[in-house]
Amino acid sequence: MGMAPHTDSSLFTILHGTQPFAGLQVLKDGIGWVPVPPVSGALVVNIGDILHILSNGRFHSVLHRVVVNRTHHRYSVAFFYMPPLDSKISPLSLDPPRYPSITRKDYLDLKAKHFNDTLSLIRI
Repeated sequence: MGMAPHTDSSLFTILHGTQPFAGLQVLKDGIGWVPVPPVSGALVVNIGDILHILSNGRFHSVLHRVVVNRTHHRYSVAFFYMPPLDSKISPLSLDPPRYPSITRKDYLDLKAKHFNDTLSLIRI
């Protein structure tokens, strides 16, 4: 089972995957899908949409996907960290805000309708 291209709605995601087969891929501008090779004993940290908003876009929520390998099994464990649903999310930067204040629940409701376009839709 793989996963379609998406960004994580969390603050961040911590991933631990099995070796030696990469399944995680990130979309790199001008290049396309790039595999993230697993490193023994290491964890992968994905920036989520909430951190993208909090950092005023300084840290990007990366579009990624998971692909399957038809000849080898691969297992991953993911930990998603996010604030409570009623938490208000606002850019922390001293720069002019690029995103409005929004509760996590309202953001998730928008993401359910607009999926990967949500960050660009709410951008000021």
